[in-house]
Amino acid sequence: MCFQIDNIFACGHRGFAKYDYCINFGKTCYGAGGNHQDRPVQEICRDCQMRKLDPNPNARLNDPYRQKAAASNASTPNSSRR
Repeated sequence: MCFQIDNIFACGHRGFAKYDYCINFGKTCYGAGGNHQDRPVQEICRDCQMRKLDPNPNARLNDPYRQKAAASNASTPNSSRR
């Protein structure tokens, strides 16, 4: 049976690592299905690394969808902001 291995980073994000095919792939086996193997990784993901280095994190404050989401988060008590 084929299986897919995913990395689970220290920041909590999940990322594709590799896909192992079995000898019956394409004949009687049609892929890994929904069950993936998780491999913990002790570092943060690339997206989180790059987010720390963003020279202008507020560059998209003009985005109307972001403003609408920020307004709804501000009016909701105990909301978590990202």
